[in-house]
Amino acid sequence: MAGNALVHYRYSLFLKAILVKAFNLFCLGRAGTCLGTMAFAGALPVIREEWHIDAAAAGTIQTVFSISNACALFAASWLCDYLGARKVYLIFSWFGVLALLLFACFARSYSSALVMMAFVGLTQGGAYTPAMMLAMGMNSVPKRGLAVGMILAAGSFGYLLSVFISAWGALRWGASFAFSLCAAGALVGAVSGSVALSGYQEDMYRTQKQGGSAKSHVLSVGAILLMVGYIAHCWELLGSWAWTPSLVTNALQAWQMEPMATGLIVACAVHLSGMFSTLIVGAISDYFNRASVLIFMGAAGALSSLLMGLSVSWGAGWTLLFAFMGSFFILGDSGVLSAAIADNVPQAKLGSVMGLRSLLGFGVGSLAPLTFGVVMDSTQSWELAYSVLAAGGTIAFFSACVLRFNCFNANK
Repeated sequence: MAGNALVHYRYSLFLKAILVKAFNLFCLGRAGTCLGTMAFAGALPVIREEWHIDAAAAGTIQTVFSISNACALFAASWLCDYLGARKVYLIFSWFGVLALLLFACFARSYSSALVMMAFVGLTQGGAYTPAMMLAMGMNSVPKRGLAVGMILAAGSFGYLLSVFISAWGALRWGASFAFSLCAAGALVGAVSGSVALSGYQEDMYRTQKQGGSAKSHVLSVGAILLMVGYIAHCWELLGSWAWTPSLVTNALQAWQMEPMATGLIVACAVHLSGMFSTLIVGAISDYFNRASVLIFMGAAGALSSLLMGLSVSWGAGWTLLFAFMGSFFILGDSGVLSAAIADNVPQAKLGSVMGLRSLLGFGVGSLAPLTFGVVMDSTQSWELAYSVLAAGGTIAFFSACVLRFNCFNANK
């Protein structure tokens, strides 16, 4: 008996080691699949000149991306409950490569970009929630915050590469070539993800077989508050992702730098700190109350948005500093929000609830780039435009405060 127990223990350790290595490769692949998310934003300064479009038109294209992204998030999250997160993730990863190639070949104007960007948004959004569900499934519950933080950090690294490659490539060779480079990176990501998940077996939860009373389908107060916070988070995040590359590029014009240096600085300012923030804040939330972490991050994110807008008149150095700070605080609570919703929703309903959350969050958040562009066109003020984004962080802060108060009363 003791010998069998020892063999079983060693076998479980071996499987755990294999799973950890597979998860690390999966994170690497996730970085590659995210190369399409920020490609348009990174190339936007060049695209506006090549296609002769104003800020509102550019914001509309980004809004189309966000809307299609939201629709795919909802559909893919729902499909995860029936097909499994692994299969859904791989399907959208490979379609993502095709979407970027089509954009590179056929997007030559405002109208063609609207159509192509919708396809890119569908593929990027479709892989998002399955990736987080796989991260939670490949790791133990006590490490849920860190696991989600790692997969989001991998995504942030992909966003960083996306902004750098698209900004540098567009400045050097044009927007079309920049998107081709991003497509090549997405291909590497799809291959890596396929290899990493080849031996992964996931538990299937079919909510339709669960039955239950009508009460079981009602979301808790905590889940609703987390949804409100996520919607506000998406508003601030999507608006910042769409326009902060242009803010930093505009600030760096006075320095007259080479295209590669400009692209690298823009990418690092917008996404490098965000990559580390999801890891750090996600790990912290595993040891402290998640609501308290969300309170701090919401307030810091709103303040960062305001400071980014104000920094335009303070010089490029200040703009870089606050863009770096904004990336850390605006993105940092993303993993915490996902881990918290998993803590408050039954596993059998997690896919559908995350789908609804994503649809509402990215659906409302998709209007942020357009709203930002309209305010920018009408006022020519970065300060006022960024105050629109700061409203999202403010709402996220108050939602987290109510959540913390609700948790405190529930524990009495």
